[in-house]
Amino acid sequence: MRMPSYLTRPAVLAAVLAVAVLVPAAPAAQADDDGGWQPYHGQDYDAPAGTLCPFHLYITDLFDQEETKTVARHPDGSPAKVLWRGPLILRYTNVDTGAQVDRDQSGRATEYRLPDGSTLWDVPRSSHISAKVHPGNPYHAVGDYVFSGGAVLLVHPDQQVEVLVQHQVENLCQTLA
Repeated sequence: MRMPSYLTRPAVLAAVLAVAVLVPAAPAAQADDDGGWQPYHGQDYDAPAGTLCPFHLYITDLFDQEETKTVARHPDGSPAKVLWRGPLILRYTNVDTGAQVDRDQSGRATEYRLPDGSTLWDVPRSSHISAKVHPGNPYHAVGDYVFSGGAVLLVHPDQQVEVLVQHQVENLCQTLA
């Protein structure tokens, strides 16, 4: 799955999850006969030196068969709760040195699109998710992170990533330095 404190913050997490549970459960339209699942394909990502890592980082898909399914909508019809699933393997390249690593980010996730413009990502222990943390983020150090073994991430309306729960984390900027 594509997507940042090192400690669990139970009070914040409980409040955010409470809001997520209160998202109106308006039925989502079924897109087709496959139960509403739609293919999703991300784009390659090019991060010049200093935007995520001290070096030029390039990220590309090696294998991407992700799917999404909207299961609840806000009263205005916009998605409120989106399920994600499928295999995803990304290649991370330090363009300056040519060093590369591949990371499996396959699995499942639930994305809650909150009324204030925030997005809450709930990733089970059997899955993985990545997050890009840019300079100026008050919640987490800059880098490109892969979270495994479960995570809860809150992406604020200004796209700043806050990590509410994490189990295993790898900063690809450190790995590829």
